[in-house]
Amino acid sequence: MEIEGRLEARRQELVGLIDELRDDGLGMPMSEAYGELNSYDNYSGDFAEELFEREKDLGLMGNLRSQLQRVEVAQQRLREGTYGICQRCGKKIPRERLDALPWAEYCRDCQGVVDPGPIPSPPLEQELLEEQGMFRHSFRDDTGEVGYDGEDTWQELAMWGNTNSPQDVPPAIRVDQAYVDSDELHGAVEPIENQVDAEGEFLGEADQEVDPGS
Repeated sequence: MEIEGRLEARRQELVGLIDELRDDGLGMPMSEAYGELNSYDNYSGDFAEELFEREKDLGLMGNLRSQLQRVEVAQQRLREGTYGICQRCGKKIPRERLDALPWAEYCRDCQGVVDPGPIPSPPLEQELLEEQGMFRHSFRDDTGEVGYDGEDTWQELAMWGNTNSPQDVPPAIRVDQAYVDSDELHGAVEPIENQVDAEGEFLGEADQEVDPGS
């Protein structure tokens, strides 16, 4: 059966990749696997690079094992005669989907319910600070308050960098914009308050000259 052959071929491929990753990376000490000599020169950057490579290998291994498990489950369903049946709604999975993804467990509609995709989350620093109670009660967007609060504190810190990158918070294009509400005014309530005069001093609304002819 064609589908059986494709599943077995994929299983063998995954097993080979797992064995290769284990033999060439995870099966050896970090210093041997990545060829660094940090134990001799004590350069901390080398240790960090080795740790990064080891963590990357562990992530790859986890992903490969997850894929292998899905393939083996599909093979088991094939033997039991339940292959191609959506595990959520019980309907047949379209042939086109199985051709593209032989180990699919759900039809396309149910897949979107079971795995809706990544949900944007606040940066780790913000989450930790809120858990510690530093900003928890001082975000006052909906209260009409205009004083300096916890949100202002967070924004001033975040504009110097956080775990987000611009692609995480569209339409940000710079690192200092890579946080939620980065487009809000800072140090002002209305845009006019951020205008400056020739000496670089901020002007309040009352200081603006009005052109009688306008």
